[in-house]
Amino acid sequence: MFALTIDQHRSRRGEDRVPGLLDALVDVATALPFERTVGDEVQGLLTDPAAVLEALLVALRDGHWSVGLGIGPVETPLPASVRAARGPALLDARAAVERAKTSGDVRVAVGSASDPTGAADVEAVARLIGTLVGRRTDRQWTVIDAVDAAPTQRAAADALGVSPQNVSQALAASAIAAERAGYPVLVKLLERVEAT
Repeated sequence: MFALTIDQHRSRRGEDRVPGLLDALVDVATALPFERTVGDEVQGLLTDPAAVLEALLVALRDGHWSVGLGIGPVETPLPASVRAARGPALLDARAAVERAKTSGDVRVAVGSASDPTGAADVEAVARLIGTLVGRRTDRQWTVIDAVDAAPTQRAAADALGVSPQNVSQALAASAIAAERAGYPVLVKLLERVEAT
């Protein structure tokens, strides 16, 4: 199972961003839904590696979070709330989020007591993806979102009132193709570690 612990960076000096994060995560498939656990911290349990990627991307794009991912067993039957859940995955997520807080610009860490080497591989790919996400400008995000919502790049360019060349240039500069090429790699690594 996958436990995600997401803690707001510098929460004592800023607004409470937990409600917005919970809204952004509401459609992510979970075994136990994301909820506020302590202070400005959110936690959830997931079984689907693709959902882990989806949640990770939400937190990375927002940019105000330290993310700890724990991979391993969780005691069953699952309780009604993630706050009552127990098991190695949750302990690994707790340790990982503490490491993530001091890991530099990309505050993501991954732990697995059953497969530390595999967890390090997951962390490396997650941090590469996070680096690309974190360097993206607002304008590049606007173009990416428009392209994702449109049937063609030309339609996205028309909606934005720019030329197709401008869209192509923004997409190239954003490195979105390189980022998305990493998604299946991350999902496969997550599957492998969870299976150990």
